[in-house]
Amino acid sequence: MRWFFVPVGARYINRQVLGIFLAALAILLSIALGDKLIQFLEKAAAGNIPANRVFYIVLLRMPELIQLVLPFALYIALLMGLGRLYSSQEMAVLRSGGMSTKILLAWLMPGIILITGLVGTASLSVTPSAKYALEKELVELQKRIGLSALQPGIFRIENDGDQVTYSNALDDDDQTILNVFIQRQLPDGSQMSVWAERGQRSPPDADGRQTLTLENGRRYVGKSGASNFDVMSFERLDISIDSDPVLEQVTDIESLDTSSLGSTPAHQAELHWRLGLPIFCVILALLAIANATVQPRQGPYARLATGMVWMLSYYLALVFNRWLIEEGFLPGAFGLWPVHLAVGVYAAVGLRKLAMPAAR
Repeated sequence: MRWFFVPVGARYINRQVLGIFLAALAILLSIALGDKLIQFLEKAAAGNIPANRVFYIVLLRMPELIQLVLPFALYIALLMGLGRLYSSQEMAVLRSGGMSTKILLAWLMPGIILITGLVGTASLSVTPSAKYALEKELVELQKRIGLSALQPGIFRIENDGDQVTYSNALDDDDQTILNVFIQRQLPDGSQMSVWAERGQRSPPDADGRQTLTLENGRRYVGKSGASNFDVMSFERLDISIDSDPVLEQVTDIESLDTSSLGSTPAHQAELHWRLGLPIFCVILALLAIANATVQPRQGPYARLATGMVWMLSYYLALVFNRWLIEEGFLPGAFGLWPVHLAVGVYAAVGLRKLAMPAAR
């Protein structure tokens, strides 16, 4: 039973950090998911996404968001939780009772390792699988966008108002739209208006272009305010339709399994990014522990602003390092290690300074 004994100090410190971690995680995830959800709901309202697929698409986006949010939430929790303990002199009491920096790290390390394991699992396995499933979903939605874009009773405005499309109803076969109206601004400044009894869309080609085949209608071409409109009746009329992408497509590299990444600069950059996220999580946690100390007369969150600058600087440096590898300016063998080592050394120096009073 002695192996499972957890000191009271360890329970107390981890409880303080855990509360802030859960709150920070909830806030960051709410912001990230809320932004994505609004974006997808706007697409659904415009007819680009079936409403019943919105939450599934958001679910597929979650692993990518979680693998980034977890390190940030852990960093904020350690910085704020330990900062409060330093400010209230509780850390001084614990140190007077024999707690050293090594013991503090040992107490916090199980939680750090657990969160790092979650980040690594998401980065190396779950996120690529989710992005592959999202890629397949987007392909299927793109195939069906033609019909869903003409939802009955909805005016669809495209190309900054240069084209308006409307259909009154959907036939019993669920493939034919009835009472179709199209108004389009032509390059010469004139307008084309088309009314037709029915219409069907072809599947999109590789470039996303589609053809709308209209039957039994009339076409009007002319300039607004003029009396000399060109009027034509037709039994069949094919009109090309430019379909916007359903969503921004996931790149093939991001949806590849980690073991399938090759030796090209783009593949190497993606590989090192996936490997670097759990390392980023660990170093960020150590950086937070090293920078959480505040003076007795300072507030509990006196180091928060400086700490946020360090966190964002570290992340942006990794993004820049990844870009250098993608563009071939830095060999793939270097990976993200230059940034990891620089920040890691700074964190190690900070931890050494933190341990000096205990050593004396």
